[in-house]
Amino acid sequence: MPVAPQSEKGFLTATAANVTQEQAIAMAARNGRISFFGGLPKTNPTITCDSNLVHYCQLHIHGANGSAPEHNKRAPDYIASGLVPVKDLITVHLPLERALEAFDIVAKGQAIKVTVEP
Repeated sequence: MPVAPQSEKGFLTATAANVTQEQAIAMAARNGRISFFGGLPKTNPTITCDSNLVHYCQLHIHGANGSAPEHNKRAPDYIASGLVPVKDLITVHLPLERALEAFDIVAKGQAIKVTVEP
């Protein structure tokens, strides 16, 4: 029976990196929970999953998307205070006159977080 090499009970992946999801499966402990919160690029949405680890270690893999309204109310204060650093989360910054280009960039999978700045 395969044994997960690490003893971490659960993982939350919130990145667009395929390898992170694969590593979470490989590292989760028996009966561990894995939450795939970050979506993968449309151009590369698949991962390699060791089904024996899922089966024999009784792993629980869940998808998660979205947030509660209360989270959205608190987020601007956390960001403004610096409690949640967001500078590196935005991959492309565009001026207002290039706003329509932002949609094309995301649709092509070239970036996930794009800001349009006045």
